[in-house]
Amino acid sequence: MRYPQKGITLQLQEILKKGTSQLRNIAERPLLESEILLSFILQKNRVFLHTHPNLILTNSQIRAIHKLFKRRENGEPIEYITHSVSFMEYFFYITKGALIPRPESEILIEKTKSLILQTNAKNVAEIGVGSGALICSLSLSCPNIQFFGNDISLKALRIATINIKRHSLQKRITLNQSSLLDKIPQNIEIIYSNPPYIQNNIPLPKPVLYEPKEALFGGEMGDEILKQIIFLTHQRKIPYLLCEMGYNQRESIEAYVQQFTPKKITFYQDLAGLERGFIIEFGG
Repeated sequence: MRYPQKGITLQLQEILKKGTSQLRNIAERPLLESEILLSFILQKNRVFLHTHPNLILTNSQIRAIHKLFKRRENGEPIEYITHSVSFMEYFFYITKGALIPRPESEILIEKTKSLILQTNAKNVAEIGVGSGALICSLSLSCPNIQFFGNDISLKALRIATINIKRHSLQKRITLNQSSLLDKIPQNIEIIYSNPPYIQNNIPLPKPVLYEPKEALFGGEMGDEILKQIIFLTHQRKIPYLLCEMGYNQRESIEAYVQQFTPKKITFYQDLAGLERGFIIEFGG
């Protein structure tokens, strides 16, 4: 998109058309993303865009949307551009420094919620909270539970703190900067985690490269951090562990867990039918 010359105006519908064309090679739904970015600049909802197609944009608005279209065209995730991400029907603040929560992680939260209700657990911990979207969503649906979350990244914890405050969860969620199970309280009954599980040096799509590498890569085989969490959870005698994992890691995880003689291990699939996580019952 070119900047308009002095005296030249552009209507809202023309901007959307140009943006859709510009984003077609990077976005799966370029029109939708163009609408989201334009809504962000105008501070209006998408309905407004459709009901005001002939609205004339100012030169400063056109320049602003041009910059956002260019950032998205270059591969930057739209969530980082707008500082907003939807997860479990809630909206959360997000920016560079924290992993963007994926739809498949909603299954992990649903599984954890079901286990909380089943076991009547009162103290639950998340390893690697990132943006805080997962722990906030779970806390909002389980109001009588005390949650503890940690992360090695101070920047991620700052983002998570913003989301905790936005959803008024300060009394129910405690955060700590630490690694894996370090500083996890003794009374924790359930641990859940979406840890890094991608194999080192695996090529990733351009937008994913904007996300923090420490939240993506799990080691030479990809499952090293998962196995550390399993080992430490068993060592601490915490009864239950739920983790998201890579689609091709079931065999390795299943074999590793057997040395701890768990009461039960269950694997679950994502909506695409791929192996996506596991639930281990160690017993107390």
